[in-house]
Amino acid sequence: MSFAICLQVPNHLRFKDYRSIYAEFIPQMLFMQSIFGYLVVCIIYKWSVDWSQPGLVSPPGLLNMLIYMFLSPGTVNPEEQLYPGQAFLQTALVLLALVCVPWMLCLKPYLIIQEHKKTAGQGYEELDAGSGAPARHSTSDEQEEEEIATGIGATEMMAEEAAEDGEHGFDVGEIIIHQVIHTIEFCLGASRLPFPLPAWFES
Repeated sequence: MSFAICLQVPNHLRFKDYRSIYAEFIPQMLFMQSIFGYLVVCIIYKWSVDWSQPGLVSPPGLLNMLIYMFLSPGTVNPEEQLYPGQAFLQTALVLLALVCVPWMLCLKPYLIIQEHKKTAGQGYEELDAGSGAPARHSTSDEQEEEEIATGIGATEMMAEEAAEDGEHGFDVGEIIIHQVIHTIEFCLGASRLPFPLPAWFES
C-alpha cells in the first residue's frame, strides 16, 4: 500500500498538483509508517533477538502490542516490553497518526477554497469543465453588450447563467464531501489487514 501511495507522486508532479503532495501524500505516508511501518520494524527487531538468552522474557505478541498501542497509549506491560523506551515512542507515533487525519481531511479543501477566492478576487473567469471554454460570469457591462450583439433577452440570459453555474460552478460542499470520503476510505483501508496473519507471525 505504501508503494501505491508513492505512485501518486509522478502524477502530481506531471500535472503540477503540488498541493496534493503536501496535503495528501505526506500525511498518508506518515500515517502508514507510524503504524504499519513501525510494525515491520518491530518484526525485524523481534526476529533479530535471541530470546533464549538468560534474563529475557518470552517474546511479546506484536499484534497485541499494536492493538494496545492505541487502546492504552503510554502503557506497556514490563513482561511484554520489546525494547527500552517503547511506551514513549508508541505514544509519539499514535499522536502523529492522529494528527495526520485532520491534515488529510482539512488542508486540501482549505487550499482549494483559498485559491478559488484569490482567483475570483482577481476577476478571472472559471473554465467550463466540459469544453474548457470560459464559464459565463460576466459583468453587467458585458451582459449588456451580449444582449445587443446576440439579441438574447435578459431573462433568458439569467436562466442560462443560473443553469451553467449550477452545473459547472464552484461547489464548496462537494469539495469537502469528496475529501471526507477520500480520507475515510484511506483510513479504513489502511487499518484493515489485507490477509490473515500467518501462524509464524507471532512466533
